[in-house]
Amino acid sequence: MIKTIIIEDEPVSRDMLTLMLQRYKADINIVDTCSNPTDGIESIAKHQPDLIFLDIQMPKMNGFDMLKKIRQINFEVIFTTAFDQYAINAIRISALDYLLKPIDDEDLGIAIEKCRERLLNKKPAHQFENLFNNLTNKNPLDKTLALSASDGISFIKMSDILRVEANGRYAKFYLLNKETILVSKTLGDFEEILSANQFFRIHDSAIVNLNHVKKYIRGDGGTVLLSDNTELDVARRRKEEFVKLIPKI
Repeated sequence: MIKTIIIEDEPVSRDMLTLMLQRYKADINIVDTCSNPTDGIESIAKHQPDLIFLDIQMPKMNGFDMLKKIRQINFEVIFTTAFDQYAINAIRISALDYLLKPIDDEDLGIAIEKCRERLLNKKPAHQFENLFNNLTNKNPLDKTLALSASDGISFIKMSDILRVEANGRYAKFYLLNKETILVSKTLGDFEEILSANQFFRIHDSAIVNLNHVKKYIRGDGGTVLLSDNTELDVARRRKEEFVKLIPKI
């Protein structure tokens, strides 16, 4: 049984999520529901849950601040939120899960299944430390991306990523120190979160760190030269937007 706590200040949202979880599967055991972070902290200490659903936007203390007050985060967290691009970006680059309100049944099911898999192989608390750092770091280059690979989770500074290339159904990260990391996600899975942190998809098969662009060579689409002297083609349809971005970095 997955011992679960819901921490949500809106009664309608709390009741709806409770009902959805009760209908989901028998192994979800809701041990408590809380209407505020203070009660949530006490409930976590009392019940020692496997999973909490945590609303981000709550009065007096938000969900992130609540987590910072917990000495040891040894449970899974699925954040729930209305649209908040900055918070969502920080959650995603830290390889944590969130659900947008109103919560969709299918999205809920996917999040629970991912949680169930992770409970078999506990994630390090570093992911939450990383989340807190990413929330406070306004400079995209100071943020850290959590990458889940076959041998565990790697924490890579955005400034250390040169480029990401498509590799079949995988994405291959090329780092400043010449190391590479192969991740079982597609390039499209990373495009949005990287684009928000000074990266740009120059082609269907490549995303580059704009801060490592050394030179742009004009042509039909053109070619970009990176700081490690790698040359990559720029797709013709992406050329105009790419050229506009370069002077801003």
